This record gives sequence, C-alpha cells and structure tokens, in this order.
Amino acid sequence: GVCLLLLGTFISARAQEPSYAAPPPFKLLSKSEKQQLSSETEIADRTKLAIALMDTRLKAAEMSHADEDFQVMYADLGGFQALMDNTIEFLTRSGTHQGKVLNNLKKFEIALRTISPRIESIRRELPGNLEPYDKNLLKYISQTREKAMEPFFSDTVTPRVRN
Repeated sequence: GVCLLLLGTFISARAQEPSYAAPPPFKLLSKSEKQQLSSETEIADRTKLAIALMDTRLKAAEMSHADEDFQVMYADLGGFQALMDNTIEFLTRSGTHQGKVLNNLKKFEIALRTISPRIESIRRELPGNLEPYDKNLLKYISQTREKAMEPFFSDTVTPRVRN
C-alpha cells in the first residue's frame, strides 16, 4: 500500500513537470535599437548606449515576468541577448589593442556582472519549460564576460616574459 502511494505521488509529480523545453527566443534587435546603435560612431558613446538598451530590455523582461507574461519576457530576453552579442562583436572588431576599446570592454564586462543576479532572480520563478533557456543565458553572459576580458591578457597588452 505504501509503495503504491509513493509510486502514485512520484508519477503525479512527474506529470506536473513539463516534458519539453521551449526553444530559445529569437535574438533580434528592434529597428529602433539598430538605428540608435548605428548612429553612434564614438566607441564610448556606443558602449554606453548599448548598456542602456540592454538595461531597458532587461527591465521590460522583469516587468513581464512580474505580470506572468512569459512570452513577452522571453522575447525581451532574446533582444537583450542580441544587444549583448552585437556589443561584444562591435568592441572586438574595433581593435582591442586600443586603450579606448579596452576601457569600454571593461565597462561592458562590469555591466554584465551586474546583470547576472537579475537574470537569476527571473529564473527562480519561471515555468519549467522556460528555465533551460534562462540557465543557458546565464552561462552565455559568463562566456561573454570572459570574451570581453581576453584582450587584457593577450601578448599585445601584457607581454609575456620569456626566460
């Protein structure tokens, strides 16, 4: 009797878990975001704008999460990720040996560091089918932070001492 009761409880608990993970959202910049970013030619101004746009997307995702509008939240997280990708690509293409670029890579990395806890707080209360993407997004942010810091440890910035 106890075994059947435990088995029944286990089966009903498993039935409540989603058996699929939602596909990741599209990583798309809005038309407005594209226009704003392309109009900024100065590296520092463009980095500052990108960080502000990422924050706007994340705030929108947090509000949608609070309203339990997970589809809109998901789309905003995809837009956030697109902005993050666009910014790291822009900065690494801009010549990482330049001091200006290094300063902005550092600002970008610091901004990403503050974002991870916000994504984590969203993840804690997500439906199970959306959690895998949010978990992967956290890993992706960490990898992007590493990418932003790589130029600081290259031979062109800190020459290796050879014995």
